[in-house]
Amino acid sequence: MKKFLALGAIALGYTVAATASLAEGWTPPGPITMHIAFPPGGGSDSQARLIAEDLETRFGWTIAPQNTPGKAGLIMAKEMQDAPADGTVFGLGISEAIDYGMAGGTSGLTPEDVTPIVTTTLAEVAFVALASKGWNSFEDLVAAAKAGETLRVGAITPKSADVTYVLGKEVGIDMNITMVKGGKAMLNALYAGDLDAGFIGGAHAKGVKAGELVELASGMSRPLTLTPDAPLLADLGVPFNLDLYFMFFGPSEMEDAARAQIAKAISDIVLDDTTKAGTLLKAAFGGAEAVSGDALQTFIDDGYVSAKKLMQVVSK
Repeated sequence: MKKFLALGAIALGYTVAATASLAEGWTPPGPITMHIAFPPGGGSDSQARLIAEDLETRFGWTIAPQNTPGKAGLIMAKEMQDAPADGTVFGLGISEAIDYGMAGGTSGLTPEDVTPIVTTTLAEVAFVALASKGWNSFEDLVAAAKAGETLRVGAITPKSADVTYVLGKEVGIDMNITMVKGGKAMLNALYAGDLDAGFIGGAHAKGVKAGELVELASGMSRPLTLTPDAPLLADLGVPFNLDLYFMFFGPSEMEDAARAQIAKAISDIVLDDTTKAGTLLKAAFGGAEAVSGDALQTFIDDGYVSAKKLMQVVSK
């Protein structure tokens, strides 16, 4: 399914028109280094490499993918600080690296140190449990906890751990939170019975379709595709969400024309189901979502403010 999200209908026309206008006539002044904020071999790495291949095929650009893993994009952002802003250096990470990752101040970076270019897809983050637990709703999980059952809950990122903590406090139950390394590790822990539940982004979809897993709540600001009736975090009294985009960004003060043309080129590729990248995104993530321009910048800025508020709540 193709999707174009501009975070508001008013922003849509302006963003598309402005991007197309700025993009006219720009070509890379040289070979492009495309950083990839993930280790080689996984789905995220494959997504970036297929986009690079499609960019070369469709536009004739020369692109050298380079894995720069670490903290979902923070290490990549540091690596690009002294890179040229002419469009010859950019990379794929996740939005959480820019908002929550930078909000704590330990990285020494702020969103102003990068240039958001375009998203490729939104990870469908859900609070998931094994179907064999017998919980058909989030209320069932809460009832089990209040009846004395100890809940072991996994978290893949510090942000998801903090949101899980706030969720437990809001509904009046204790959640014993354990950090795990990635969606695969979360699934393995759930299937092995080492964890009872946890927020996971997309990797659980196959298990839900097979009836092995259930989505008890949406971690996003919108309903889940597979379980649209599951409550949102807002419905459960949590004023935060785990909206998480895969996105390209470059060094700070990137040239407007370069930013616009790269955004348009990548959007054209990921929104086309016939390209290699578009096919992967449809199969692995349910489809592409290309957000760019002012809409993307607003999403990042709002996420950064929200992340700081979340940290303040958790620290009390």
